[in-house]
Amino acid sequence: MLNQRLAAGKAVANELFPAEKEVEDALVHTARLAIAVIEGRRSARLPITTGQEGLVRVLQASLRLAEAREELGAAHVAFRSTQNEVGLRAISFGNLWECPPNTGELQAEAANVA
Repeated sequence: MLNQRLAAGKAVANELFPAEKEVEDALVHTARLAIAVIEGRRSARLPITTGQEGLVRVLQASLRLAEAREELGAAHVAFRSTQNEVGLRAISFGNLWECPPNTGELQAEAANVA
C-alpha cells in the first residue's frame, strides 16, 4: 500500500514541478514579447497605436498565465495537505529543491525575524 502511495505521489510531483516551471517560463516570454513590441515601435518611430491590439492581447495572456501560476501554487499547497493525509508527510518528491513554504509558513518566518 505504501509503495502505491509513493508511486502516486511521485507521479503527481513529476507533473506538478514542470507545470509550475513552464507557466513561469511562459510568463517570462510574454513579458519579453510585450517589451519587444514597445521597444520595436519606439525604435521604428511608429505611432503609439501601432501594435496596440496585439500588445493588449499579449498582456491579457500574461494576466491569464499569472492566474494559472496562482492556481498551480494553490494546487501545490493542496497536494501538500493530501501528502500529509495519506501518510507521506516526510517524503520530498522534488528532485531539485525542497518544496517551498506556503504563505502561512512565510508569515511565521517573517514574524520570527522581526
